[in-house]
Amino acid sequence: MKENKIENPIAVIDFKEAKMLADLGSIIQDLRSTMLICSRLKKMLNDKSCDNLLVESFWTTALIKYARCFKSGKRFGLDISIFDDLNGEPHKVHQLYMNMRNKHIAHSVNPFEQMQVGLVLTPKENIEKQVIGVVTLAMRHLVSNIDGIHQLGLLSKVILKKLCKIAKNYEKKTLDKGKTIPIDELYKRVRPQLKAVGPDKSGKPRE
Repeated sequence: MKENKIENPIAVIDFKEAKMLADLGSIIQDLRSTMLICSRLKKMLNDKSCDNLLVESFWTTALIKYARCFKSGKRFGLDISIFDDLNGEPHKVHQLYMNMRNKHIAHSVNPFEQMQVGLVLTPKENIEKQVIGVVTLAMRHLVSNIDGIHQLGLLSKVILKKLCKIAKNYEKKTLDKGKTIPIDELYKRVRPQLKAVGPDKSGKPRE
């Protein structure tokens, strides 16, 4: 006979410490994704993958995921002071990836993407010299080299370690504060599990 599994009810809380913990969890997810993507990318380049579309897509996603961690808005965003106690030039390396995301991925405003239009001429040696066509020349940065990919993954890993420690502290603060709330009030806050939203919510801010 199959036993019915009893699930523990979950009371939703939204005080300051809990909101901070939720934001940290979201950023940690983005950093983990960045690390995994960089690891996959390095393997693809080492294997000399010819799938340029997939390589570019992975690199674009890694940069977007990383940059999201430093953008404040609906969630708490990281400050570059998180690099202050690290050796080397982490601020400079960080800014390179932010520029790649902001000035190349989000907006085409730097030399990583170039388009030129040229006229095709007959060879100089021809007696009759003339214009015979039009050509569009394109140059686009698809992905960093393996060192650059490794550096982004490593930077994400270092930040992730720091954030996991901070998150652990906020877990304790949240639990301690949660235990001060009357238990009956907590049972009133029990809600169903999170649900995926439909496409009609795509243009609305997160609540």
